[in-house]
Amino acid sequence: MAVERNFNKNNENCVEFLTGEHYAVCTYTNPKHKNRLLKLYEERGDEFKYFYENKDGSICAKFPLKWLKMNPGIKPGTESGRKRTPEQIEEFKNRMAKYRAANSEHQKDYKSQLVEKL
Repeated sequence: MAVERNFNKNNENCVEFLTGEHYAVCTYTNPKHKNRLLKLYEERGDEFKYFYENKDGSICAKFPLKWLKMNPGIKPGTESGRKRTPEQIEEFKNRMAKYRAANSEHQKDYKSQLVEKL
């Protein structure tokens, strides 16, 4: 019997770990998470306990628990995450002024070199 790789029928995604353990086990059928896990495995395969691609196309892996992160982002309807203090704004302006000054000197040197070549 052939195993069907139809994720309309198989759409389970799961991450499990026990309190006190240092590794988590996951099973993904979602392409976004599968691709991310494949990339991590290519880069850091030695840190995985195991990594399997099942016949149905899902991926099962055991990876360090410290990699598991929940990031809800900014709460909808609030702009508190985007507000800057006056000190932060002033610091940013000072950094940009220094950057522009250094970059403008470089641009002048570059332009003068181009003119000399012509």
